[in-house]
Amino acid sequence: MTSPTAPNPPPHANGVAVDARANLLYSEEQRPLRPGEVWHLLVWSWRFIHHFRRLIWFKALLAVGSLTFFLLTPWPLKIVIDNVLGSRPLTGIPRRLIVPLAGTEPARILLVVTGFLAVAVLLVGMVADRAVELGTEVHSGGLDQAGFTQNDANNGWSLWNGLFGYLETHVTLDLTQRITQAVRVAVYQAFMDSPLGMYSDQKIGDAVFRVMHDSAAVSAVFYRGMLAPITSVVMYVLALAVLWAEFRNEPLIPILASLCLPIFAICTTLFGRLLRDQSQEMRERGSSVMAAFEERLSQVQLIKAFGQEARESESIDSASWSSFRSTLRMLGIILTLVLIVAPMIGLLMYTALYHTMKQVIAGSMTLGDIVLLGGYGALLAYPMTTLGNTWAAMQLPAAGLRRIHTVLDRLEASRSTEIAATEVGSLDSLALRNVSVGYTRNAPVLSSISFELKRGEMVALAGPSGTGKTTLILALPGFLPPLGGHIIVNGVDSNGLAVASLRSHVGFVFQQEALFSATIEDNIRYGKLDATSEQVRAAATMAGAAEFIERLPDGYATMLGRRGARLSVGQKQRIAIARALLASPSVLILDEPTAPLDSVSETALIKMLRDLAYTRIVMIVAHRASTLAACDRVLFVHEGSLEASGSHAQLLESSSSYRAYLAATESEIHA
Repeated sequence: MTSPTAPNPPPHANGVAVDARANLLYSEEQRPLRPGEVWHLLVWSWRFIHHFRRLIWFKALLAVGSLTFFLLTPWPLKIVIDNVLGSRPLTGIPRRLIVPLAGTEPARILLVVTGFLAVAVLLVGMVADRAVELGTEVHSGGLDQAGFTQNDANNGWSLWNGLFGYLETHVTLDLTQRITQAVRVAVYQAFMDSPLGMYSDQKIGDAVFRVMHDSAAVSAVFYRGMLAPITSVVMYVLALAVLWAEFRNEPLIPILASLCLPIFAICTTLFGRLLRDQSQEMRERGSSVMAAFEERLSQVQLIKAFGQEARESESIDSASWSSFRSTLRMLGIILTLVLIVAPMIGLLMYTALYHTMKQVIAGSMTLGDIVLLGGYGALLAYPMTTLGNTWAAMQLPAAGLRRIHTVLDRLEASRSTEIAATEVGSLDSLALRNVSVGYTRNAPVLSSISFELKRGEMVALAGPSGTGKTTLILALPGFLPPLGGHIIVNGVDSNGLAVASLRSHVGFVFQQEALFSATIEDNIRYGKLDATSEQVRAAATMAGAAEFIERLPDGYATMLGRRGARLSVGQKQRIAIARALLASPSVLILDEPTAPLDSVSETALIKMLRDLAYTRIVMIVAHRASTLAACDRVLFVHEGSLEASGSHAQLLESSSSYRAYLAATESEIHA
């Protein structure tokens, strides 16, 4: 099988390589989708859809109601040809509908027919116009997989314009966006509730693609896999009933129209694997492009610093070409399918036309009958084509459904244990028993760590860079589940405790603190959303941030740039400390809080932390000897284990590794 070829993409530059498969975290997504999985995903998607049952019933009623106009559209032209221009007497259904209104005079019949057409155009518009509009939607949305799915969902199998079409389109868009919004929120929440270790492999761009684009697959599957088949069956039955009432001696047309179902069903089933695999590849390529954009935009300072703008642009260009060629391959598959099906459908149409023309020549049919049979033949063929194409239509969003399902399935596995977990009322002690931590099970960063933290202590965590200090503190509140051992809270194993409740007692100040693009006051208030302005200012004062904030022209109302770009590192750190203090946690963990501070500010901060430690647990990741000396106890990690524990003075006397570490640290500070 061949597909249209695109110009060769430019050769990959020597910049950072763009991974063609951005979702490294989800290895199960690398294998092809099986047919049974598609049906499972279709059933699974109902969990989002059933919440909007009222809108669904309304949409279904509108869809079925529109079939009334479908069933009437072939009649006006037949009546004009046979009963107005041909002066034939009205018979059958037209006689029962028109004679009571217009009698039998051709002029009056024409008036009734044209009046009906005018009302029909006002209410439902023209199907051809809608087809053009849908074509415009598809091309304006782009021809990538995300565009296909989003446009298909927004279309929602609506075929009408006019007043009736306006109502149906409004309901369709409302239903579509409600379903998609529910999915997006669920997927986003799943990412937020996932362990931090997941983000060591998860590309942010891929996560954004899942939230924004893959989410539309649920509503697309609903329309194409549920609503369209049901409506098609209703359309077929009604059209067949009308044909039976008028042409019960002409079974060939319904038979020929019905043959569209097996033709499409067989062909699309044969192409199902190709469509599934290519849809999966399109989403992976699109996701990798978004991940590449996100990664390079987040590292723009590094790229500019080394003058790699041109190379990275070529790298993005290469990834975009790869995505484009994947789209062309999908179009090639679809066009090949059309080329196979079209001759068979054409043969059916030719057979129907030949048969009806013979009947006209023989005098057993009129020209109007040909128009009527042709119209109802189309009304029979269209739902059969839709039903036959249902399997193929479901393959396109199936890959997106699996990408959503994978994320949510992981979340449900963790939530199943969280539901039965015990809430943490207060936090007075926190202990580790032979704990191993790391981002991958086969490569722990620290092993067999044991220590205990108690309320009223200020404890320092020290060690050379890269030894896993930050990894260890992330494991304390369950951000990183331990690879082995146990975390004990108030004498109880944390496995039986609610993680969210445990985390609510722990406040963090990270080494590289990010701030939101909001006011300074809102950034501090993020630690306690219901805090008053006075509480915000008190926390800023405690953190030593009030002085520089009040010197700003807008004070606490100053808007910060992306990640607090308008502030110095030290200023951002103080705001972060204020945010953590505002939450008033039982455990306060600070990662290198004094690193960006001068000696005066460090002394003030340490004094403040000492005061806080009387009523809580304070843990500081630190390098400076002055900070370590101010703590009650120092935990020294070295070469993958907790090598020593004790006061600063005790470790200076007993640990040569600790002394060497401090000497190296102080030389770096004063270099």
